Amino acid sequence: MELSESERITVLMMRGYGDRIRSYNEVTHLFNDSFPERNPISRSAVEKTIKRFEETGSVKNRPRSGRPRSATTEEKCLEVMQSIVENPHASTNSMSTQLGISQSSVCKVLHQHKFKPYKIHLVHELNEDDFDHRVEFCDEMMTNIDNRTITLNDIVFSDEATFMLNGEVNRHNSRLWSDTN
Repeated sequence: MELSESERITVLMMRGYGDRIRSYNEVTHLFNDSFPERNPISRSAVEKTIKRFEETGSVKNRPRSGRPRSATTEEKCLEVMQSIVENPHASTNSMSTQLGISQSSVCKVLHQHKFKPYKIHLVHELNEDDFDHRVEFCDEMMTNIDNRTITLNDIVFSDEATFMLNGEVNRHNSRLWSDTN
């Protein structure tokens, strides 16, 4: 477990200076005895902390090596979030083309901000009279089947598409990006 900055300063103070400098082992035991509720630190953690201070004059972490972030900078994150707020139906592919960053970077930013793609489920709008109309329709169909004016072979059952009362047909690939359901 890594030491916090305040714990590193405590280690340096326990080490001492001038005539009274404690060994790495003494500092390790003193620190672990002083903070029994914390996971014990190792001798190597004490040694690294002291050497870092002697080399750099600071207890802060050294700058990390590696490639700096370019696609998911704060500026790009704001652009992605502004784009998704303006058009929550936009695909990650269209956003990546529009913003000039990769699709995976767009997905990463959306994921970091807890956005998820939600499939829109359209439901029928039911009025107060609809229940009565449905019961009437069922009664009429049962009467027609009993009188043999209509057979079940005359009715087409299909699950290929959903037709709504307002005239819209289902949309399979439509998604809405949001941080709430």
